[in-house]
Amino acid sequence: MLLVERVLPRLWPAFGFAGFYLALALTGLFQIIPWPVQALLLAATITAIGLSLENGFRDFQWPRGIDGARRLERDNGLNHRPISERFDSMARADAVPDPFAEALWKLHQARAMPGKLRLALPHTDLAARDPRGLRWYVLIALAVGLGLARSHTGERLIGAFDSGAGAAASIDAWIDPPPYTGLPLISLHAGDGTIMAPQGSVVSLRVHGAPRTPGLVAGPNHAPRFAGDNGEYASTFVIAHDARVRVQVGGHAIGKWDIRAVPDAKPTIAFAGKPKATPQLATDFAFKAGDDYGVTKVQAILKPHGKPGKALVVDLPLSQASAKSVDTHAYVDLTGHPYAGLTVDARLQARDATGQIALSAPVSFKLPARVFTDPLARALVEQRQRLATADAGGRKIVGATLDALTIGPERFYESRNDIFLAIRNAFFGVQNARKDADYAKVQELLWQTALKLERGGLLSAAEELRKLQRMLAAALNSGAPQDVIDELLKRYNEAMQRYMQAMKANPGAANQQALPPDAKTLGEDDIQTLMKMIQQLSEAGDRAQAARLLAVLQSMLENLHMSQGGGSGQSAQNQALKQQMQKFGELMGQQRALLDKTFRQNQGQGDPKDGGPQGLARQQGDLQKQLQEAMKGMDPKAAGKLKDAERAMQNAQGALARGDMANAGNAQNQAMEALRQGAQELADAAQKGQNGQMAGGRDPLGRGNSPLGNSGVKIPTADELARAREILQELRRRAAEMNRPQQERDYLDRLLKAF
Repeated sequence: MLLVERVLPRLWPAFGFAGFYLALALTGLFQIIPWPVQALLLAATITAIGLSLENGFRDFQWPRGIDGARRLERDNGLNHRPISERFDSMARADAVPDPFAEALWKLHQARAMPGKLRLALPHTDLAARDPRGLRWYVLIALAVGLGLARSHTGERLIGAFDSGAGAAASIDAWIDPPPYTGLPLISLHAGDGTIMAPQGSVVSLRVHGAPRTPGLVAGPNHAPRFAGDNGEYASTFVIAHDARVRVQVGGHAIGKWDIRAVPDAKPTIAFAGKPKATPQLATDFAFKAGDDYGVTKVQAILKPHGKPGKALVVDLPLSQASAKSVDTHAYVDLTGHPYAGLTVDARLQARDATGQIALSAPVSFKLPARVFTDPLARALVEQRQRLATADAGGRKIVGATLDALTIGPERFYESRNDIFLAIRNAFFGVQNARKDADYAKVQELLWQTALKLERGGLLSAAEELRKLQRMLAAALNSGAPQDVIDELLKRYNEAMQRYMQAMKANPGAANQQALPPDAKTLGEDDIQTLMKMIQQLSEAGDRAQAARLLAVLQSMLENLHMSQGGGSGQSAQNQALKQQMQKFGELMGQQRALLDKTFRQNQGQGDPKDGGPQGLARQQGDLQKQLQEAMKGMDPKAAGKLKDAERAMQNAQGALARGDMANAGNAQNQAMEALRQGAQELADAAQKGQNGQMAGGRDPLGRGNSPLGNSGVKIPTADELARAREILQELRRRAAEMNRPQQERDYLDRLLKAF
């Protein structure tokens, strides 16, 4: 209290000078006057404040304890100073104590101190220091200034001590998310609310026109100082934590944002169904996976159920690189692995771009195995499997078994010395093996020997096709050059032809089974149409769609059954369509012959065997019935012209029955024209079916004509493909123009990476 009473009066008129200067700043005066005048006023104000403070505190003394006690005595009317003299002692005339005097002294001290003390408000005595009341005018000026400044109060107060050069500085700021997210740049502007950015994003700041190095606050993130000169400064840092980012120049905040770092979530993966074998003995892994920014890799981890053995890790191909949602089938041929035919425990493993891993629930199933008909080949495969899953004792048994299989070579291996030598080589390999790699070589030797003993062709062709499909899918997803894509498509097509030939040459039991009535048929022309569409999509830049269509085609081939007489290459729909066209052609020939008979009958040169007009009328009725029979089951929209032909035949029959040969001839001509137009429509539909017009519609017979079925792959039209090619060519042309700004060319490069 005493300190306030002594300090506050001495602050006047220093507070008055400061308040007057701030009042001028709040009114906005300094935004009008030039900086030199403002600097002069600021210097004068600081000088006046300094002199007044020096004058006021020249004789200043800090309050003492006795001063506080005297103040309490004055405020409480204690005239005899019981507080300041509470430590006084009673004076004694001699050294002999006087009990009565001491008791009286203690009673005096107790009665002199009141029970409660009060403290009055400080007496600053400002009125003596400011007899004219100028302090009230300063307060009024500050209040007026605050009323004028309102929301610009902070800005004007900062401007009171700054030249304003920092206010002219500008900033460009943006956030570049990590490349694996596939997200675009996030531009930062003044007034942006909370900004969500992936963890690991790079914040780039560029300050222009700054008179000095800007300041940067980025919370817990490590942000380097701005670097640069001549008014241009830059800084870049990585967002690892939530932060309030603030950039200021000379006290002016030229940019401030609240950035939230969004962590990368772990991927998810699960089996969509129990793994199963395809007709070609590939393992069909159906799974669903997802990640906030894309799944980059999926693997199947297989371990023998209840048996020793190393885990088998199989890479599962993805139809699209870094897809956020995956719902697909992956086909892998595991018949060549020693675990083929065993029950295994399988788990799926998904990995995202940051290396985070997710595992599915385990599933047990039996791996498909090739059925070997040759007894020796079957025995070699069994020993190969035992060698992969047995311990040291079991491996000795394998060696003994292989040795036993080579007994009597002159009897059992006549003209098969290569097989005998291969088995002996495997026997010695087991005897001399010291590490897992040695046993792996023996397993491979046994497998190749078994394949040589068994009829071959289909297995190797199917594996080659799957290998090329994986290579082609990887090339599409990685943005390989178009010439590489074209070469892989050519090799894939050649491998597919070899695969089809191998299927024809090796009809299995699955191929001999009767197909269900609702089975979808796939002809060679349909396959070639799909191949052509994949190439067109890749050339148009839509490689993700091309990869999905390739996966659909591979799925079809994996589940393909070779039907009886399937070498014709015609789908059931096209065959039925051509048979229907043949019927209409025969009808047109019969109608033309009947028209000739009608013309000769009208000329009086008719054949008596025709029975005259009545006989011709019966023949016309028979043709009409044949047409009605051929039209059964057709889509009413596709049978429009044929309906016209039917009506014309009916009119011709009536005219012939009446003997009106002229009108009968006209009606027969109309029937001929309608039949011709109807047959032309069927021919056009057949041609469209061969040229890949398979968008899931219906053919003229009212049936679906798309080999894609319900695959969910949308096939773009020719106009869409042409438009996509035009856009891609324009992007490449602009990206090649070196005179364009670097930022624009970088943006074009990012767009082209998607193609």
